Amino acid sequence: MPLAKYVFKPGINKEGTNYSNEGGWFDADKVRFRKGKPERIGGWSKFSSDSFIGTCRKLFPYRATSGENYVILGTHQKLYVLNGSNYYDITPIRATTTNGITFAATNGSSTITATDSDHGAVTGDFVTISGAVSLGGLVTAAVLNQEYQIDAVTGDNTYTITAKDTTGATVTANSSDSGNGGSGVDGAYQINSGLDVYVRSTGWGINTWGAGAWGAEADLSLINQLRLWSIDNFGDDTIAAPRGGALYFWDKSDGLTTRAVALSTETGASDVPTICLQVMTSDVDKHVLFVGKIFR
Repeated sequence: MPLAKYVFKPGINKEGTNYSNEGGWFDADKVRFRKGKPERIGGWSKFSSDSFIGTCRKLFPYRATSGENYVILGTHQKLYVLNGSNYYDITPIRATTTNGITFAATNGSSTITATDSDHGAVTGDFVTISGAVSLGGLVTAAVLNQEYQIDAVTGDNTYTITAKDTTGATVTANSSDSGNGGSGVDGAYQINSGLDVYVRSTGWGINTWGAGAWGAEADLSLINQLRLWSIDNFGDDTIAAPRGGALYFWDKSDGLTTRAVALSTETGASDVPTICLQVMTSDVDKHVLFVGKIFR
């Protein structure tokens, strides 16, 4: 039987069927075409040396009218905007405390207990502390006055953090100190973190230990479900909502270091959803459409 030479068309065409795509490639995995010939993809390179916190579950790229490219990233702990090769933290602030935080340190320990009435935080949340003074000797004002991730929530009014210097190295107190850190300590709490893993909405594992009766149903909320984001742009700006949470707005003109804010706080906003599941912007008339619930 004589041999026949076949020249296949480059590219992957899945618009038809394997049979109808005669003389072409219908399916492939980790393959690219170079000079009309298929070759194995050699690998990937890291896009940026910068990094972000959390597991990313939403990427939304768009181009502003200025021609600049932006990518909005939603992770299970934060919200970022990528411009160039840098990530900028635009996570909204959930609540602020003014002159209301005190600290306690134990000699030989890096664990700091913070007391703030009805802080509303959950484990894994982030808080930025300001206005503090030295505590427990080596735990200086520079150590306290920065962003911290909450290690554990120990009560409605207390939580713990691990003291660190500005490079991220752990700092250990060399004396015990209680109820100090300054009388005018402020805290800015970012929106509650979501879960990094899926948990069923009823039964075992959905609430804290001993909460409710055995097998009792627990409602899905912002903090007890897998954190998913719904994101769209409104012109140059961004509208984002963590599933089960509020609707947030990031104004590009305010700069990359400006955080997103609750849309309900914007001038002229009314009847903004309290709980949002999905948000999108219509292409032509620029209406914002959302699925959610409004509590008045």
